Amino acid sequence: MSVPTADAIPAFARKYTLNCTACHTAPPQLNTFGERFLENGYQLPGTEDGGITGKKNLGDLSLDDFANYTGVRLRGNAFRTYSFKRQNPPGAESGSVQNKSELGFPEVFSLFTAGTLAKNIGFFVELESNLEESRTGIERAFITFNNIGGENIANLRIGKIDPSAALSFSTLRQQLEFIAESTNASTNAVQRAGLFPLAAAAKFYGLRNRSGTVISPYAPSLYNAVAETGIEVRGRPFGDWFMYQVGMLNGSSEGFGDSNKGKDFYGAIRFDYARSSNFSASLSGFAYLGNSNAAVFDGTRNVDVNWNRYGVAAHLRYKMFDLHGMYTLDRIKHVPSVALANFDTSASGLTVALDTHVTNSTLLSLRYDNMDAGGDLTQRTSQSFAGIQIKHYLRSNVAVYARHDHNLLRSEDGLAAARNLRDAVFAGIDVSY
Repeated sequence: MSVPTADAIPAFARKYTLNCTACHTAPPQLNTFGERFLENGYQLPGTEDGGITGKKNLGDLSLDDFANYTGVRLRGNAFRTYSFKRQNPPGAESGSVQNKSELGFPEVFSLFTAGTLAKNIGFFVELESNLEESRTGIERAFITFNNIGGENIANLRIGKIDPSAALSFSTLRQQLEFIAESTNASTNAVQRAGLFPLAAAAKFYGLRNRSGTVISPYAPSLYNAVAETGIEVRGRPFGDWFMYQVGMLNGSSEGFGDSNKGKDFYGAIRFDYARSSNFSASLSGFAYLGNSNAAVFDGTRNVDVNWNRYGVAAHLRYKMFDLHGMYTLDRIKHVPSVALANFDTSASGLTVALDTHVTNSTLLSLRYDNMDAGGDLTQRTSQSFAGIQIKHYLRSNVAVYARHDHNLLRSEDGLAAARNLRDAVFAGIDVSY
C-alpha cells in the first residue's frame, strides 16, 4: 500500500511547493523529513534558505506571500456519547449508569502564522480557541535561531515552546485528540476521566499549582505540556543519528509569567537508527527537574514541592505502519510530613499507539493507555484505556473520523473517576488550510 500524491497544505507546503506527504505520514504526524524540517527552523533539511525561498524583496525587506506563512485548522467532535457511572448525582443513587449523547460543532479552532524572518531565523505563533473549555489564547509562540556554530550544531528556541516536539513521542501530534475530563466546579474533584495520552498527563490527584488551583490528573504537564515559556537549545553535532536537547522553563502551569525565582530544567537525548523511505526508528530519553513548580495542601496551607518527571520513548516506522510509545515516572519531592500519610509521591504512565493506512486514504489508529496515579489516596487509582479510530481523508487537508474509547478496568460503582467511564464514542472532522 502507498499514500497517494496530495495537494500542498498548509502554509509550509505552499511556500516550498511540496505535497503534504513530504513532511507527514498522515497529518498531524510527522515523518523523518518533517522532523528535520521542524528542527531546522522551518527551512528545508540541510539548507539555510529561510531568507530567500518564497520571498519577495522590497529593498532590505523580504516578505512572504500571506498564504505562505498563515494557516488555519478546525477540528473536533460533531457527535459524542458517554456511558459512565455517576458520582453523587442529585436525585439519583451514586454509581447509577448514565448514557449521555450530545451533538455539537467542532470545538477547536487554531490560527497560526509561521515561517522565516531571515537566514536561520524562524518563528511560530499559534492562537487557539477551544469552545469546550471556554478559552482562547496563545498556545505556542517562539522564535528560532538555527545552525549556530555550524550546520545543526545548535538550534535555539525562545518563547512559549513545547519541549516534547523533537522527542520520539510528540505530545501534540496524536491522531486521537485530547478529550477533557468532567469536574465538579465547586470542589474541583474529577467526575469523569479525561482521554489523553496518560504517559504525558499530570497523574496526581490533589496536586495544586502555585496559585492554589487543583491540577487535573489528565492535564498535559511538565516536559509534555502543550507549551511553557522558556529557552531551549538542541542540535545534532555528530550527524543525524544523535540529537541533544537542554532547556529552562518558568515552570509548570506558569504560562508567560513566573510566580517564583526558581526555574525548571530539562534535558533529552535521541538516537535515530534508520532514515530510509520505508523504515526509520528512534529512541529517546528525558529528565525534567522542577523547582517549587507545584504545591500540596498540608491541612492549613499550600506548601511548595518539586515535581519531577523521567521518561523514555520510542518510534518505529515501517512502510504504512507508524508505532510509537512512551513510559514516564513522576515524583514529588519535599512533601510536608503532615501530608505524607495521605499522599502518594510517585506516579507512572504508559502510552502505546499504532497508526496504519488500511487504504490509500483511510487511517486506522489504536492506542493503549495506563496510569498508576499518585497524590490524594482517597481519590487515586490506576486505570487502563483502549482507543480505536478510523480517519478517512476526503482530501489531504480534510478528514472525517469515528472514535471509540473503552475502559479496560471494571467500573467501581462510580466512586473512582479513573474507573467510572465505561465507553465513549465520538465522530468529528479535521480540516486544515
